[in-house]
Amino acid sequence: MKDEIPSTQISLPVIDAHIHLAGLGHGGTGCSVSSRKFNSVMFRMMRWMLGIYNAHKTGRLDQEYLEILDREVSSAVANGALNAVVIYAHDHIYSENGEVQNSELYVPNDYVFACAERESMRGRYLPAMSVHPYRRDALDETERCIERGAVAMKWLPNSQGMDPCDRRCTAIFELLAARKMPLIVHTGGEHTVTVIRPELGNPETLRPALDLGVTVIMAHSGTRSGIFDDHWIDEFCALARKYPNCWGDTAAFCTPGRTRWIPKLLREQDVVEKLIHGSDYPVPVTAWFALKELGCAKVRELNRIPGILERDIRIKRALGLPDAVFTNVARVLGAEKLRRWFVCGENLCQ
Repeated sequence: MKDEIPSTQISLPVIDAHIHLAGLGHGGTGCSVSSRKFNSVMFRMMRWMLGIYNAHKTGRLDQEYLEILDREVSSAVANGALNAVVIYAHDHIYSENGEVQNSELYVPNDYVFACAERESMRGRYLPAMSVHPYRRDALDETERCIERGAVAMKWLPNSQGMDPCDRRCTAIFELLAARKMPLIVHTGGEHTVTVIRPELGNPETLRPALDLGVTVIMAHSGTRSGIFDDHWIDEFCALARKYPNCWGDTAAFCTPGRTRWIPKLLREQDVVEKLIHGSDYPVPVTAWFALKELGCAKVRELNRIPGILERDIRIKRALGLPDAVFTNVARVLGAEKLRRWFVCGENLCQ
C-alpha cells in the first residue's frame, strides 16, 4: 500500500485495535443499550467492574464510561505500555429490505468521531466507523465517514446480521479497497450481545472481501469462546496464510474462553506474524487462565496491574506474543491515518 509504514525505518506506536464505546444517550451522545441487555448478568458485571454500576441513575453513564476509559488509556500510555487505541461505533441491525430493527446496542459514528476530536483526547484515539451494508444509504454513510477520518470499518455479522457473502456488500468492499480502509470483522463465538446468525462467525464468509482486495482484520481470529461455540481457528489460519491482506486480532484473549488459543497460534508458522493486538475493552482481563504457562508468582504479579489495558498487554507479552503483534495495526492502518489523528511513532508525524 502507498502509505504503508516501513517498520525498519521508524519506531511504530503500540495501538490497541479493539475498544468499545457504549452509553445510554446521556449528554446527547445518541448511544443506546436495550433495557434487557443493560440489566443482563454480563452488563451488570462490567458496570460493577468499571465502577459505574449506578451511573445511569444520575444521568452520567456515558460520560463516566468515557472518563474511565480515558484514565485507562492515559495510565497505559504513561507506563509505556500503549500509545493509542481504536474506538468503535456500532450500527443498528437492518432488515433485508433496509429497515432499522430493534438493536440491543447502538453507538453512532458521530459520537465516536466527537470523542476522537476532543482536544483532551487528541493523539490517543482513532475512530472506527460502523455502517450496516443493508442500509439504503450505506455507501453514502461510508464515504462520509471516510472523509471525516475513519481509520477502519467495524462489523459484527453474527449479531448485526450482515452477511459478507451477500451481493449488497460488494459495493462496500470495492469502496473500502479503493480507499485503503481496513474492515475489522468479528469472527468466532460471541457472548456480549445476542447472536442471531451464528454461522456468520465463520472467517470463510470473508473471502469475497479478501478477493476484492479489502484489508480484513478478523477479530478474535476465529476462536471459540464458550463451550458450545463453533470453532474456526483453522479456517482463519488458512486464510491468513493465503491472503496477504488477511489479519487476525487478539481481542479477549486474556479471558477464560480464549487464553487457551495463544499457545496454538504461537505454533502456527506464518500466522502469528499476522496477529494484531486488541483488548476488547471493557471485557474483564485476567492472567489466571495462563497459570500453566506462567506459574503462580507471575500470574499474581500480572493481576496486580490495576489498568485493564496495560494488564492485557503485559499478559500477552509474558505469554510470548512477539513485539510486531503490538505494532502491526500501525502498519496496517498506514501513516496517513495515524498522522491525521496525531498518533505518532518516532519521526511519524514529521
